[in-house]
Amino acid sequence: MTLVTLISAFLLTSALLLALRPVAGMTGLLDYPGGRKTHSAPTPMIGGLGIYLALLAVSLLTPVILADYQILLMLAGFVLIVGVLDDLYEIRANLRIACHCVAALAMALLADIKLDTFGDLLFMGPVELGMLAVPVTIFATVGVINAVNMSDGLDGLSGGLVVIALVFLSIAALVAGQSAMLSFNQILIVALLAFLSFNFRMMWKKSALMYLGDAGSTLLGFILAWLIIAATQGNSAFIAPVYALWFLAVPLMDTVGLMIKRPLRGQSPFTPGRDHLHHRLLKAGFNPQQTVLIMHLAAIVFASIGLGAHLVGVQEGTMFLLFMSLFAIYLVATRQPIHAAESQQADT
Repeated sequence: MTLVTLISAFLLTSALLLALRPVAGMTGLLDYPGGRKTHSAPTPMIGGLGIYLALLAVSLLTPVILADYQILLMLAGFVLIVGVLDDLYEIRANLRIACHCVAALAMALLADIKLDTFGDLLFMGPVELGMLAVPVTIFATVGVINAVNMSDGLDGLSGGLVVIALVFLSIAALVAGQSAMLSFNQILIVALLAFLSFNFRMMWKKSALMYLGDAGSTLLGFILAWLIIAATQGNSAFIAPVYALWFLAVPLMDTVGLMIKRPLRGQSPFTPGRDHLHHRLLKAGFNPQQTVLIMHLAAIVFASIGLGAHLVGVQEGTMFLLFMSLFAIYLVATRQPIHAAESQQADT
């Protein structure tokens, strides 16, 4: 992908985002202050729309990319529309998840992007899924969508985590000579960086000018799930699934941890709450920018471990055991609800 194309993608995304701001006000696509939210003024939720339109436009002008990713762009558009409706009308969680399942099913059946194997996780050869390939693909895709969506709690957090995952996936694609995926990833990364320039808090910008919204976070989650599965499965696979798992370690550990702990507390896994990792860091005394930086640095460390293991050939089973051990440590470290921790601190 040429530098001119990437600069053009950045400028196009920026222009689209600015053009969509007044549209957000006219349509009500705004995130209003109140409740658990910390911003003080209505903020446009147009990040997903701007990123998608820029990605679509550049892809349409690049036949090589369009040939490989036209089904992805079509299904991503469906996920985006569902997200926009959710941002506008707050549709029920079960309906939203059903739509994501449909997108994942279409991904598996129409594009043959599905999880056929987990790789050699048990030191006994590849774990083949056989007839379970499609249902496991749906489960995994919805899981990644929700992991990205649930990490969208602080300015720049979710978008930055996706950028980190894409950068490391791109390095693996570059090493393997996978030019089509590398080019697509580069365009998406540049579009995300354009969005983050409006979303991330900086010294001269104390609040976000726009948000991803559910439309943006679910869009990115779906695209990321597609790219990870495509990179790890089939004849064109260039990285084992367990190594790519490390690229998503931070949002996955946070989300899967909540999926385990919330039902044990008698809560729905999809109930909004303030028990995410970024909430714990905020309660520990870090400000929003520091919290985002800590989580981004953690994501970079985990992704570096995964990529390094891939490049030097560490056994897949060893990396799986290490990942599950770290996840177990995370579960134990975060087993105490935040409100209980606060009460304990108040008593001391």
